Amino acid sequence: MAELEQPTPNQQSIGTQLAVFLFERRDQIVSDWIAAIKRDEKVPTSATLNRPQLRDDLPQILDNLVMVLNDAFSKDLKHEAAWTAAGHGYTCWKEHYDISELLREFAHLRSILVRHFLEFQDLHQAAGASWLFAATVVHRYLDDAIRSSVEQYLAITERSREK
Repeated sequence: MAELEQPTPNQQSIGTQLAVFLFERRDQIVSDWIAAIKRDEKVPTSATLNRPQLRDDLPQILDNLVMVLNDAFSKDLKHEAAWTAAGHGYTCWKEHYDISELLREFAHLRSILVRHFLEFQDLHQAAGASWLFAATVVHRYLDDAIRSSVEQYLAITERSREK
C-alpha cells in the first residue's frame, strides 16, 4: 500500500476541522453506533451486553481517530490506535462475539462516520484533494483498527485452543 504524501496546509486544515467536527459529535456517534448494533440481528451477542460494556472501547477509538486526523504521520499515534483497537478485539473475544460480529460493528461505525462526513462536507464545502486526503486518512485508520482488532481476536482464540 502506498504511503500518504505529506499533507499540504489546506489538507491539514481540513483534517483538523474534521477532527474537531467529529470530536464535537462523539457522544452522538457512540449513541448511533450502539443503536445500530443493537438493531442488527446479525450481532446477537450485543443484546446480552449492558450499555457500559458497549461503550468501553468506541470513545477511545474515536479519540484516536481525531488525533490521527490532526497528525496523520505520527507513528506513536498509529501505535496507540492499534493498541486500542486490539483491546476491542480482546473485549469481543472475552464477550464471546463471533468474528463476524466484530466486523459488523466496525461496518456500522464506518457507515455512521460516512454520514457525519457528508454533513461536514456540506457545512464546510470541503472538496477536492484536501477532502480526499482527510477521507483517506479516516478510511486507512478504520482499516488499521479492523485489522488490529481481528488480529488480536484471532491470536487470543488460537491461544485459548492451545490450552
